Amino acid sequence: MSAEAPLLGIDWGTSNRRAYLLDRDGRLLRRHEDEGGILRVDGDFEGSLAALLRVLGLAGAEVVMSGMVGSRNGWQEAPYLDVAEPLSALGARMAEVGTALPGVRCRIVPGYRFLDPQNVPDVMRGEEAQLLGTLRLGADEGWFLLPGTHSKWARVEQGRIMEFYTFMTGELYALLSQHGTLSKVMDARQSVPEAFAAGMQAARHAPFTHAAFGCRALVVTDMMPAAHTASYLSGLLIGTELHDILRRAGGSLHAVQVIGSEALGKRYLEALQLAGIGARAWQPDEVYVAALGALFNIEE
Repeated sequence: MSAEAPLLGIDWGTSNRRAYLLDRDGRLLRRHEDEGGILRVDGDFEGSLAALLRVLGLAGAEVVMSGMVGSRNGWQEAPYLDVAEPLSALGARMAEVGTALPGVRCRIVPGYRFLDPQNVPDVMRGEEAQLLGTLRLGADEGWFLLPGTHSKWARVEQGRIMEFYTFMTGELYALLSQHGTLSKVMDARQSVPEAFAAGMQAARHAPFTHAAFGCRALVVTDMMPAAHTASYLSGLLIGTELHDILRRAGGSLHAVQVIGSEALGKRYLEALQLAGIGARAWQPDEVYVAALGALFNIEE
């Protein structure tokens, strides 16, 4: 591979794909986003990458990919690393991907696997790059939050993931608000801060499935307006997630590094504020570019 080959990082997810073209000093030259996720390329990953290179005007490139492209349903499975391996090991443990594209070298960043105290596994793909990038930008170690359809909380100490937990919060919100009992009383989706706070509070005192039914009962007994249901459910789901992490953290969190878009992170930042927990928000593109600098071995 030529030392002058363009550097291209791709965050290749299930539905969408984000590409970042860097210069040799790690500066972002161009960002491209499309809907070419792994489920939308009909298994033709090489052809999809070739098309992306044409869009970017590249004849060749050194390519680093992260996310679901390295899953069993992706281009090539990149084995999970155990959390005993530090984030700094990601660059050396990338999986080579064979390709017939001229002037192209492809590698995939591995994900991580963690066994919780009950020996139940948890996995991540893509978030490890964001954690690496945030540390490279100088983030304090401790608890990190990555909001999304499947939100992730990870505790990082001395450059290593000590534990992480995934919550199906976004997916459950979509399912409950579109189908079933709660969807019948959810007639509006505007943000109601007091309803969100009430849902957060309810999450402290009852198992989620009971508290979720209580959301409907509050409406049908005229103790809560139907217009508050969406915010209440959001507070209940995020509160359940947050209280579980607080329990695992021994009852207190000093500060949380939140990596997510403004839209995704807003509710979580609100929840952390309500709980009296400090937080710092990180912009995903900035974090990912920093991670690519480490993966391409660009000196800071």
